[in-house]
Amino acid sequence: MGTRKKVEYVIDIVLFLMGIGFCFFSQSIEPGSSIGLGGDFVPKICSVLWILTTIGLLINEYITPDDKIKGITADVKGFIATFILLFVYIFTLDSLGFVVSSILYMFVQMCIFVPRKLRSRRNYIFFVVISIITPILVNEIFVEVFSLILPTGIL
Repeated sequence: MGTRKKVEYVIDIVLFLMGIGFCFFSQSIEPGSSIGLGGDFVPKICSVLWILTTIGLLINEYITPDDKIKGITADVKGFIATFILLFVYIFTLDSLGFVVSSILYMFVQMCIFVPRKLRSRRNYIFFVVISIITPILVNEIFVEVFSLILPTGIL
């Protein structure tokens, strides 16, 4: 088994275990509403989708041929950076708020995902625009459509 395949299995298993944890902790969220769907609905659905997605990733990794011959390497540093960044995002969510934390998280995460040789001034501008627009739209959708208030933080 090639290095990349081993790393993919480890990543998929870690993501699966995180999904189990999310599902477990989402069970303790109070609905907060007696009419319609409460604040516990989306986290529960997302955690189940997370688990199903990681199961799909594990199945896909199992049926995908080994890459040992191709010499493909895995980006372990990117995985570790993403994992740390996710925890920083979670811990800054209450203090900075959803919009600001998400803008910062998305920008840094895009910088991690895009290889250095493909980064350009144009791409950085694109990262900034997407990082600003997406959290603002998501916040508006949650507030206006679902009537749920995301953490506001310093704003």
